Amino acid sequence: MIDDDDEHYQLDAHGVRVLIGLSAAETAEFIRLDSALGDVRMTPMEDGHTWSCMEDRRWLELFEKHEAARQPFRNASRTRH
Repeated sequence: MIDDDDEHYQLDAHGVRVLIGLSAAETAEFIRLDSALGDVRMTPMEDGHTWSCMEDRRWLELFEKHEAARQPFRNASRTRH
């Protein structure tokens, strides 16, 4: 589950608050899937690669897209001491 804080969101070209790296439609889909799947999400099958249902796979696809887009923001915010 993604926290509802500013480090995960940005405004798109239309001023809509979206998850970084996702469109407004993808953000809405991710939030819907995240709520619907709850704690049962991400249960890999025996081969370790096949997700148990299509919703799990789609959730993971959107999550990975979001996390990949956030990577430059995380790298930029690191400071050296």
